[in-house]
Amino acid sequence: MLLKVDNVHKSYRHTSSWLTSNHQSQHVLKNITFEIADKEIVGLVGESGSGKSTLARILMQLERADSGCLFFMKKEIELTKKLADKKFYQNCQIVFQNHLSALNPSWKVLNILLEPLLNLNLFEKKAHLDQISYMLNKFHLNNDLLERYPHQLSGGERQRVNLLRSILLQPKLLICDEVVSNLDVIVQKDIIDLLKKINQEMNMAILFISHDLHAVQYFCDRLLVMKNGEIIDQQARNDDNSFSFSHPYSQKLFSSIMIADPANRQKK
Repeated sequence: MLLKVDNVHKSYRHTSSWLTSNHQSQHVLKNITFEIADKEIVGLVGESGSGKSTLARILMQLERADSGCLFFMKKEIELTKKLADKKFYQNCQIVFQNHLSALNPSWKVLNILLEPLLNLNLFEKKAHLDQISYMLNKFHLNNDLLERYPHQLSGGERQRVNLLRSILLQPKLLICDEVVSNLDVIVQKDIIDLLKKINQEMNMAILFISHDLHAVQYFCDRLLVMKNGEIIDQQARNDDNSFSFSHPYSQKLFSSIMIADPANRQKK
């Protein structure tokens, strides 16, 4: 098992009113427990505010949990403590939705791609450049893009660069947090197909966080459904490529996908 997440809880404290000092706790994650196997593509779905992105940040130790731990590559990590382990970040990477804010606007693409490789002291510089050139081709990007700045790229190009920066490290697990949101439908499919290819060629597991139900059904081997900070359903793909959900909320959520003729809903 590549990743095991065990009993993660998270709450935020806030004042009930500016007139009082009383504090209330809002529980955003409750008893989160799941696993991801080597090379597996797992989708995490749920409505906005269900806790998906908070969970992603906690898994990457960008935010601390109130309790819980994870086991990654057979090593236990307490999620209540700050982590400064370069080996973890080499093997587990995250890509966020906002590709523009994720890229330093004052850096050229080459410097953006080199930064994580240099920070982790991976390979010699010439090997960095060779690896970048090789991967650019896989990502359907031209070498002349290396001399451009993020604002000179299209949205699809920026997201490819954002993905490439993480994938250059050859992680065992890639966490994708709404990476195809706000992109044109054709670009969305191109990026998902690219991720599928990377998964197969590099044996990279992927946690694909999305509210796009079409995308997760197209892409993922197994789906986790979140509601109000809890994982309420976990289902693997059936032999006929469909998903059979047991929880009423999951059934309602996926039955909400619009089709041309509602009378045909049962035929999906």
